[in-house]
Amino acid sequence: MCLSRRSAVPTKFRRVRFKINRFLTTAPPAQPAGTTGCWQRNCFGRCLEVSKFQIGDFAKSVGAAVSKLDTSEQLQHIDIDLLDQNEGNFYDLSNLEPLADSIAMDGLQQPLVVMPAEKGRYTVLSGHRRWAAIRLLLQEDPEQWGRMRNVPCLVRTYENQHLAQLQLILANSTARELTNAEKMKQTAQLEVLLYQLKEEGYEFPGRMRDQVAAACNVSAPKLARLKVIREHLIPEYMVEFEADRLPEQTAYALARMPDDFQARLHRVLKGEAPRGRRSEEILELQQKGCTWEPDFTCPNGKPCQRGDAFLRHDAECMAYELCQGKTCCLQCSRATTQYGACERMCAKAKALRKDGRDEAREREQEREQKRQKQFQDEICSSAVRLLRAAEAAGLEDEVELKIQDYRPTISVAELRSYAAGDFLGRYFYGNDLDKFDHPADLARQLSCSSDYLLGMTEDLNHAIVPPAEGWLPLKWIPGQERPQIDGQMAVGRFRLDGAEDLVRSIVRWDAASCGWCFPGRWVQGEKLEAECVAWWPIPKEE
Repeated sequence: MCLSRRSAVPTKFRRVRFKINRFLTTAPPAQPAGTTGCWQRNCFGRCLEVSKFQIGDFAKSVGAAVSKLDTSEQLQHIDIDLLDQNEGNFYDLSNLEPLADSIAMDGLQQPLVVMPAEKGRYTVLSGHRRWAAIRLLLQEDPEQWGRMRNVPCLVRTYENQHLAQLQLILANSTARELTNAEKMKQTAQLEVLLYQLKEEGYEFPGRMRDQVAAACNVSAPKLARLKVIREHLIPEYMVEFEADRLPEQTAYALARMPDDFQARLHRVLKGEAPRGRRSEEILELQQKGCTWEPDFTCPNGKPCQRGDAFLRHDAECMAYELCQGKTCCLQCSRATTQYGACERMCAKAKALRKDGRDEAREREQEREQKRQKQFQDEICSSAVRLLRAAEAAGLEDEVELKIQDYRPTISVAELRSYAAGDFLGRYFYGNDLDKFDHPADLARQLSCSSDYLLGMTEDLNHAIVPPAEGWLPLKWIPGQERPQIDGQMAVGRFRLDGAEDLVRSIVRWDAASCGWCFPGRWVQGEKLEAECVAWWPIPKEE
């Protein structure tokens, strides 16, 4: 039977087909040469030859299944208590508060799609979340939201439950972002529905997997992964996946593991699963034959029974720390390292590590005690020296002495305690009483000489001995005085261009020019133009 492109197709059939279609984007190709039939779209936008599609038989089989799909569609306001959730709805109905707030603010923007049920009731086909959000508002405040009790609904009649379920799936496939678990259930049910519809006379060209992927708006590889998860993931992990607590990557890796190994992982990790790339690494090791069952013995000669502990270690540790249960904890470097030790080592390794740390702690304590004893002896000696000067000066115990700028002051009473060997329970980082930031000020406060503070003499008031004959006094020679020797090397202090700050430099006296010059650039007759304020002679090398 050959039909024209469109006019010969019954109106009822065209409407059924285009209502199911979600992807009507592909233009029909030119009719192939030598073909007696014409071309029509199938229900997912692809083209097939009408002669192969058998429109007459299809319309005949569908006529009894679908009753006036468009003409029977009506917009009605139905009491929400007469609306029942579709038992075939597997989509998530949690987190309804944002949707309820939106409906409360702007009203219901899109009517529900329902079909008649028994005893005057209706079953929701599309809009389960909107239906649940309105019920939530009515439960919170029936009086305020009572006007929403009558819900606008499009009533459609389906005598074929497969088409009704197909409408449910297609309506939800693009309504919002679905979880991986919802996509998994959606693709599974859609595949079953398409096979059932195919048995009823509907024809879907091409691979069924591609048709399901296109209808559910997922890629073919993702569809394959979801199928593996659906068929091979154990129930314990499937609960986590359906609750959207298990990532698809992890679930796909787990689903490719044997059931008993999945159960072992679930038991060892206490309901958790390896995350991210680690699940793939565990799968790769398992496929290579790793069993995480050690084949070595403990020091007592018994076989190691820590296989589960090794598995948990590898599921939780860093990538470079995978041990696969091949190394005894007593021989593992991470059991003896000072930092970043393994948390899953056996009790014997922990005991040895504790003993080693205790010994190291004892050695450290002994070393620190010796160090503190050395500091205390030095501080005691310095305190005795300072206390002698303070007592000679008649200072009271409350007088504070400033030893260093960035250290607390110390009182005479504290010096007395230190000198007596009482260090007031303090911890020391060194001897703070032998380094003085301002020795002259401290010497004046203690009425002693700086030489005494610095340990150069035991005399509190050390007298300055005049220099021996022939020695020069330790002071700068005024710049007006000239050296008696031509070529005399000296350290000079110069003022440049009347500046306040003086510049210090090594210079050489030039008798010819009667001035100072730099020794490295000395040319007879050239002299520095700067004013010499003072100088000090440098003795000749012997």
